[in-house]
This record gives sequence, structure tokens and C-alpha cells, in this order.
Amino acid sequence: MKIIVINGNPVNQNTAFDDYLAGYQKRLSNTGHTVSIITLRDMKLGFCKGCFHCWHTTPGICSIDDDIKYIHKEVISADLVIWASPLSKGFLSSLLKKVQERMIPLLHPYIEIVSGEIHHRKRYQHYPAYGVIVGKEDNTDNEDLMIARMIQERYALNFRSKLNFFLTTEIPVYDAVNETISSIRSEKVRKLEIEPATESVLALYTSSLN
Repeated sequence: MKIIVINGNPVNQNTAFDDYLAGYQKRLSNTGHTVSIITLRDMKLGFCKGCFHCWHTTPGICSIDDDIKYIHKEVISADLVIWASPLSKGFLSSLLKKVQERMIPLLHPYIEIVSGEIHHRKRYQHYPAYGVIVGKEDNTDNEDLMIARMIQERYALNFRSKLNFFLTTEIPVYDAVNETISSIRSEKVRKLEIEPATESVLALYTSSLN
């Protein structure tokens, strides 16, 4: 299985978080999986401009010429993507959020009903499973974790996947890897089925049919 860990730690000095991910990568790799870490702070990454060129002008390709193209390729070819970040004021880092917002080229602009909700159509047949690892702040409580988890559950749904696991770095690496493997084996992430439309379906049309 190809597993990508996207490290959204924005601070070089936060070595504890990076060390945790390195240990996680090593132990998970020892179970026979191919695991790589993408460290966002070392990359050239701009903000989404909201131009929607990736939907109607260059379908599937972001108009910004930076490292997001590499990330898109790695994400869509992975079996599992793990979004990792220290929490900041209760949320994942702005660096990680910036990249999550730039995943829209991997979806169609067209809309369909999925599990009773309206979501963008898949551009690809395969989408990776979805996991999250966060580092708690000194004052992080259970409500903070619940809110962060709920936000990532909704993001995973929009990404045509399902949140497989949500872990904190307080969990020993050994247990985090076991939880990851267990969730994969139990197939907690199942691709969402498209429900037959019984009412009029809202569709967004552009000049692109790709």
C-alpha cells in the first residue's frame, strides 16, 4: 500500500512533531507498506486564487505554477493520505489548510447527490483513504479535538472519502501504527455510493466537459 504523510508543521523548531512522524513512518514502513512524508514548509506553495481555471480552463490542473502539482500527483496515486499538523488555536495549521483547499482540481465542477448530500463529482476512479494526526496544544481539551475531527470528517467527505482515523501524538507511535493498520484491514474507509436521484439534481455547467 502506498501511504503519504503530509506534514503541515510550519515551524522548524517543533522537532518533537517531526520526530514523531519520522518514527511513525519508519515503523509503518516496517510492516511492508511504502510510506513517504511530504514536508510542506520546504515547498513553494501559494494560496488558492479562486480563479476556477482548474475546472473550466485547464481541467484538473491548477493555474498556479508551484509544487502543488507534485502533491496532486502523489495524493491521487496514494492508497492512504495522512494529514498531519500541530494544532494552533484548536485548528490544523494554516499551511496544511492551504494545501487542503487546493485539492479542488482533483474533483469535477459538476455536482451530484451522494449519501443524501450534494457533492462534487469524482474526476478519478480512485481516491485515497483518509487519516489525520495532530499535535495537541497545552490547553487542548476534548471539545477542541471533537471540533477538529468533525471538520476533517467533512473535508474527507467532500474529498469523496471517509475519515479512517484521527490520532494525536500523545498516542505512542507503536499504537498509532497499530490503529492505522487495524483501520485499513477493517476497511473502515469505503467509497461512497452515488444514490439514484429522485428529485431534480443541481448541476454546475462550465465550458469544460473533461
